[in-house]
Amino acid sequence: MLLQPIVNLVEILSRKDVNHAIISPGSRNAPLTIALVRHPDIKTLSISDERSAAFIAMGMAQNLKKPVAICCTSGSAAYNYAPAVAEAFFQEIPLIILTADRPKEWIHQHDGQTIYQTDIFGKHVKQSFEIGADYSHPDAIWHIERTINHAVNLANTFPKGPVHINIPLREPFYPAENEQINFDNDVRVIERLDTENILSKEVWVSLLQSIEQYDRVLIAGGQSEYNPALTAVLQKLQDEFNFPILGDAIANLKFDVISNHDIFLNQETDNLRPELLITFGKSFISKSFKTFLRKNKAIVHWHLSLDNHLIDTFQSLTKVIPVQPLYFFEKLLEDVDFEQFRNGDDEERDGSYLNEWKKNDFKAKSYLEHFFLADFHQKQLNEFYAIKKLLDALPANSQLHLANSMSVRYANYIGTASEKQIETFANRGTSGIDGCVSTALGAALSTDKLIYLLIGDLAFFYDRNALWNRYIPNNLRIILINNHGGGIFRMIDGPSKQAELADYFETVQSYNAEKTALEADVAYFNAKTVDEFHALSTAFLEPDGKAKIFEIETDSVYNTEIFKQFKAGFSA
Repeated sequence: MLLQPIVNLVEILSRKDVNHAIISPGSRNAPLTIALVRHPDIKTLSISDERSAAFIAMGMAQNLKKPVAICCTSGSAAYNYAPAVAEAFFQEIPLIILTADRPKEWIHQHDGQTIYQTDIFGKHVKQSFEIGADYSHPDAIWHIERTINHAVNLANTFPKGPVHINIPLREPFYPAENEQINFDNDVRVIERLDTENILSKEVWVSLLQSIEQYDRVLIAGGQSEYNPALTAVLQKLQDEFNFPILGDAIANLKFDVISNHDIFLNQETDNLRPELLITFGKSFISKSFKTFLRKNKAIVHWHLSLDNHLIDTFQSLTKVIPVQPLYFFEKLLEDVDFEQFRNGDDEERDGSYLNEWKKNDFKAKSYLEHFFLADFHQKQLNEFYAIKKLLDALPANSQLHLANSMSVRYANYIGTASEKQIETFANRGTSGIDGCVSTALGAALSTDKLIYLLIGDLAFFYDRNALWNRYIPNNLRIILINNHGGGIFRMIDGPSKQAELADYFETVQSYNAEKTALEADVAYFNAKTVDEFHALSTAFLEPDGKAKIFEIETDSVYNTEIFKQFKAGFSA
């Protein structure tokens, strides 16, 4: 007989709006699997590779903006969740991790698939929970229901993130033949009400007075989901009050922000040093920007965050303001305008600082565009050129997913047209190459939008198990940049000068994705020359048809020459 408390656990998940689950097959988790699959309001997928399964769930949760459950058997299966769990933790993406376990008395007794699973994810979950192995006592049932309510509430509490529930289970695991499962059982759902942090009048007045003291105020956005209301407010602050707004590709600020800083901040630009720096969001891609601000520290640095961790990326933090960015900037827009009206000051805030940033940004953007008009791009195919042409051609309202290593760096130089409203994602919580294909696949499974993944060969082949399932959606598009090795190591000074470069840093390989595409029933395009690239790009970008891989094979040494030429050619 299937344990009713396990059925009730799944029913609570559904009632708390956890309606998607990724299950990895096993025996110990059979009661959870059966309850999840048979629940009428939970959509389940079966993904055998636990590492891929967890990243797929993360990509779905990121798009759905609500928790997705993952469920696996006992033993090493749970450990394979770890890379995605860590990424979700630092990206603040909610996952409900359900790991089946052996009862505790069987640990270290030479029994199969039995390891120490309690707190297996350490500090990379918001909290770990564990229920008892016996389900008959009323207090045990009360504890299970209380635990699942607590876990889901916590996953949804800002900052959101993964929670782990370890579930010891005894045999038998399977219901009897024709046994009916009752999801209508009376279960208790405990809600946690949301609140909004606001600043007192006194605190806000002091902040506003501080802002008025400084002429050089820079607002910089780290990794964030696209928020149209926030974008509109920030655009007004830049247009009407001359506050420069800066953002990487993953900040998703869809207006004319300072976005070419990766190019011009490589120069001597001390004159751009802010007096007051206001930051929000998570990580920044641009090493140039981080180096610039660490060298040219702001006098005052405010970071807007509800996170309890004290994050001092630029080594200049002076104040943490625990409010949502939209609340802060709406209030700033309203009250800066009011202060000018109250003081009878009809003059605009001095725009010289914004103009300095704009001048450099415009020059860098012009340089970028002219660089790709050079004749040498038509003679031999290089990855930078190919990526530029494809990113420029992406359709409006699609999504762009960026794998780590050079893919995310190239895309940060190039960007996408703001008017196309292309939301950009990247696994920059831990910045690993593992799980990049799976994350994009999860996103594609949770939206009708076209999903484009820009990925290098090492990240692709590392995670090609993402395509080892029967759910590959038609809206997935993979741009595979194959230079047959980790090209980034030729582009950074340390490894590029070492004798071990080819054998121990680049990971030279001769693979291509043709057989992977064939096995996964994915359309496949391959270009090795400029003419092939242009001939195939149109077909790849067509919105119709099944999932597609466009593999662009280039020479790593030549790519390095082109990129170094690009970096050296700009002068402030």
